[in-house]
Amino acid sequence: MNLFAIVRTSMAVASLTLVATPIHAQSTPATLANDVLAAYQKGNADEFANLVTASSLLDNTTTLSAQIKTNIETLLDIYGPVEGWELVKKKSASERYVENTYLIFQNEFATRLELTFYQRSSGWIIVGFQIDDKIVNLLEQTD
Repeated sequence: MNLFAIVRTSMAVASLTLVATPIHAQSTPATLANDVLAAYQKGNADEFANLVTASSLLDNTTTLSAQIKTNIETLLDIYGPVEGWELVKKKSASERYVENTYLIFQNEFATRLELTFYQRSSGWIIVGFQIDDKIVNLLEQTD
């Protein structure tokens, strides 16, 4: 009888935990992008790398993470801290596959971040990204 009560209590706690902490239910391209951009603003290159390579579709080896971390730190060293950002372009191939481009305002100059998202059955994920200082490309593009 005691064992049954313990198991029943454990199951109730587990059920509450699953309901209280949905893994992907709240994820949208906007929330995922905000997490990535906030990590960049905090200067947290490790968190940035983890967020953009979280998808199993991306090669999340330690080599890639180290390259991303080095690149983010270099951009921050050259252009200074992130002061803010703005969504400047949205493209979609469907409702489930979208690409958003953000202009990131830093102290000395701006950088450009392109994030590609895919909505799988369990929620949105980042399936690609590019960050660079080629913001002139934003001026050359016309839709």
